[in-house]
Amino acid sequence: MRREVNVLIIGAGISGLSIAYSLIKRGVKDVLVVDKSYISAGSTGRCATGIRASFTSKEHVVLMKRGIELWKEYASSELGREGLYYDQSGYVWVARKEESVEFFSKLTRLHNSLGVPTRLLSIDELKELVPTLNTELVAGAMLDPTAGKSYPFDTIFALLKYVTRNSVEVVTHAEAKKLIVKSGKVVGAEIEGTEVRAEYVVVAAGSGSRDLLKTVGIDLPISNIPRHALITEPYREAFKPLVIDWDTPGVPYVVQSKEGGFFMGRDIEEEAELPLTSQRIDFIPKVVKPLTQLFPWLRNVRVLRYWVGYYVTTPDHHPIYGPFEEVENLYVATGFSGHGYMMGPVTGELIANWILDGKPGIPEAERLVPSRFKVGALIKELAVVG
Repeated sequence: MRREVNVLIIGAGISGLSIAYSLIKRGVKDVLVVDKSYISAGSTGRCATGIRASFTSKEHVVLMKRGIELWKEYASSELGREGLYYDQSGYVWVARKEESVEFFSKLTRLHNSLGVPTRLLSIDELKELVPTLNTELVAGAMLDPTAGKSYPFDTIFALLKYVTRNSVEVVTHAEAKKLIVKSGKVVGAEIEGTEVRAEYVVVAAGSGSRDLLKTVGIDLPISNIPRHALITEPYREAFKPLVIDWDTPGVPYVVQSKEGGFFMGRDIEEEAELPLTSQRIDFIPKVVKPLTQLFPWLRNVRVLRYWVGYYVTTPDHHPIYGPFEEVENLYVATGFSGHGYMMGPVTGELIANWILDGKPGIPEAERLVPSRFKVGALIKELAVVG
């Protein structure tokens, strides 16, 4: 059995559906999106909503500055009318140490030079912005006013409704077994016994991208690192920004959802590739203890649910974007190291531009192509949260 499409996208998370959306906006509608499981079954459906440009690398800052512009466009478009929620309520980075305040000061200079208006907060300003915070433990703080939050399932189903109304077919529970390459050019993929021929193939399959690309001799340096998160029962609004405890090991964070529950997470040392059923009995106290120092009233809040997801992680904590030197017309979008959901809209625009124009439209994205690992052109990112 065989069928033909113009663009085949493998992966129906935020990256795959945003790529389909961006292609539609540029007039391409002969698109097929497939996923081996259900919509947003991977990292997208397990993330904790944050969206920011306050990173430590120029590449991340520039891409997410554009990403935030696109999030606002998404929310004010037909996607917003379909239920996509986006709240630009900011991030507050809390420092317990004076040296971290100095680091934040350097970061604000980088951000401001690239058009992102982060700034240091006085303690009085911090109290006004996060009135329930125990500021006795705080040496200073940095505000990213352009940052915000969205909700993955609202976003995913808004995108799904839009793309399927515009002639894109989305097929779930259809695993791409291998890519098909002829004379150095990708020509399609084998999907559940069907040979799908395509002029362009995009691999945006999160943690599954590595094994699929191995079928054509490409070995991406990505690993699946388990990360943990929880949400509490809903309560009345306590604060609007996402708050990050920068100086506590594991960098705990807390953000209140639109329904009132508190998302909490932090990094704890984990072995790569452990299954998603590898719950940690010590996670909840490890994340709750430092956050209750900053918010003592959190001791009275009840945990509703806890889960594990993967940060699909690269050696330099930046995504892998764009074309391959080895195979023509094959593109990738993976390895976001925990930032894939927030980067979804800019990922969609970049990959659509690469396919249609031969370049991403943002020069910094060209530094994130797969070949950077061969030549050792890695780019360091320090602000990996969760």
